[in-house]
Amino acid sequence: MAFSLRCPRARNASFSQGARAPASPARPSSQGSIAGLRVKTPRFSFPPVLPRPVGSPTCLLVITILLSLLLDPAFLLTQGHQDLPSVEPNSSLNVKFDPKKMQLTWDCKENTTSGHCVMTHKEKGQIKKQMKRCQCTFQDNSLHGGVTLTVEVYVNQRPISETLVYTNPGRETEGTAAQNFSCLVYNADFMNCTWAKGHAAPDDVQYFLYIRNSTRKGERECPHYLTDAGTNVGCHLQDLSGLTSYNYFLVNGTSRETGIQFFDSILLLKEIERYSPPHNITVNCNESHCLVRWEKPRTRKNWSNREFQYQLDIWRQIVVSGDSENRYNFPSPEPRGTQMVKIRTADARRAHWGDWSQPVQFGSEEPESSLVLVYVLVVLGTLAGGLACGCLFKRFLGSHSLFPPIPRIRDKLKDDHQIDHQILSEKFTCDAEMGDKEEILTVTEVAEAPASP
Repeated sequence: MAFSLRCPRARNASFSQGARAPASPARPSSQGSIAGLRVKTPRFSFPPVLPRPVGSPTCLLVITILLSLLLDPAFLLTQGHQDLPSVEPNSSLNVKFDPKKMQLTWDCKENTTSGHCVMTHKEKGQIKKQMKRCQCTFQDNSLHGGVTLTVEVYVNQRPISETLVYTNPGRETEGTAAQNFSCLVYNADFMNCTWAKGHAAPDDVQYFLYIRNSTRKGERECPHYLTDAGTNVGCHLQDLSGLTSYNYFLVNGTSRETGIQFFDSILLLKEIERYSPPHNITVNCNESHCLVRWEKPRTRKNWSNREFQYQLDIWRQIVVSGDSENRYNFPSPEPRGTQMVKIRTADARRAHWGDWSQPVQFGSEEPESSLVLVYVLVVLGTLAGGLACGCLFKRFLGSHSLFPPIPRIRDKLKDDHQIDHQILSEKFTCDAEMGDKEEILTVTEVAEAPASP
């Protein structure tokens, strides 16, 4: 880098008014005469002795400004950056991804100072990780939907980025992967996983289940498959000792006809565990209330009481928190008949209820039996009384008129006249009847026959 400055010689310059300054002899210089000063500063090197400038004051001011710029730290820093080696724009990091280890690696470049990685997941969005020795390790995530991986590092203080797209192999055979995958932990020690055959899977497809815990040190295949028409559609595990809180489940498949896509999922065992019913359910009652007590069920891990919730079925279903010390007090005055109570358990954060416990009976049968007997006696007594009243009423009607005639004042004249007519009527009636009964005798005279001669 070189600078060239030429200052014009001052004409009619004098040190005093009306007198001309004597001309000084020219001082030899490797850069030229003083009147035509040239300053070259290759690599910030300056001449050991600056020549004494002779000329106008303007030229001296320009030289001063120029020297201040050359000595400015920001200017020197800019020059230093220009001297850094450049990075080829087409340089490749050769990014690689290992889905088994969930690890992203690339070729380390010289003078790599820092960097980070980004996994773009369709469900979880962007997941960022800081670089450690030219690699990034992510937590387990489902990969069957594909992810986009990006690496950005700084080499010689220049950013370099590279993107890798990871897809589910066999995209030309969509619908061949297992579907409707789910798992259930029950009785604290057992787990069942089920899935369905892909709608586009060929007839000879066969699926296999692999389980890996969160430490990535224990990976095992399903020990007992559940089959349907020769195809694996489920898995039964009787030992869950090697599993951690969350685990990675992978179902891949094989076929002689076409490629089979895989299905994977991350499951938290606490979320898929169905709790057993509580233990030691007891009911104690006094004259006015009953108290139900129970013990928390056995689970895969020894959770605290606040991690549970319970549902009681007495007359109606009641939800009780685990903070209630596993007890419930309710009013039940005497006399009380026989009643039943049953309980089931769920996680405090999710109402995923387990099975009901066996019904527990409480109360006494004697009060109920006595009440039934009283009701029966009352009904029978009522019926008997009604029948007796009906019989007496019927007999009374048979012997007495319900409405007897009302007596009236006697009219002698009218009554005697009616009596005479009645007597005459009876007399004629009797005579007529006697006439009907009169016998009629017929006498026939018979002539005596003459004697024979």
